[in-house]
Amino acid sequence: MIRKGVTLVETIVVLMIGLLISIPIVMVPNHQDRNWECVKTEFQQTYLLMQQQANLGYFSEFDIFSRQQTIFIGEEEIALPADWQACNYTKIRWKKTYVTAGTIRFLNVKTKECVSLIFQLGGGTYRFTT
Repeated sequence: MIRKGVTLVETIVVLMIGLLISIPIVMVPNHQDRNWECVKTEFQQTYLLMQQQANLGYFSEFDIFSRQQTIFIGEEEIALPADWQACNYTKIRWKKTYVTAGTIRFLNVKTKECVSLIFQLGGGTYRFTT
């Protein structure tokens, strides 16, 4: 039997391969476009996820700190906006029973603007201040 053209299944397979190849290109974050709203949202989501995992027993504690242009929550990393970097090293320890207090400060190297991530002692509430 001689056939001409392609079947629907072959077309779908080719489209799926193209989609899978294009996902990493779309998902790569552009750090130039990041702003503090993106960082705050990503921090909140990651912080809640780490708390849930700890409460489910995956681990009993995790640390929150910043180094250079990254905030670390346990093993997770959150990139800072362009031109921002951490200007102090403070480690905040999260445990099921308490959270240590501390402030992590960030500095824009071009504008000298400051942002602080402040954790209150006890329940683990935090806020970003400018």
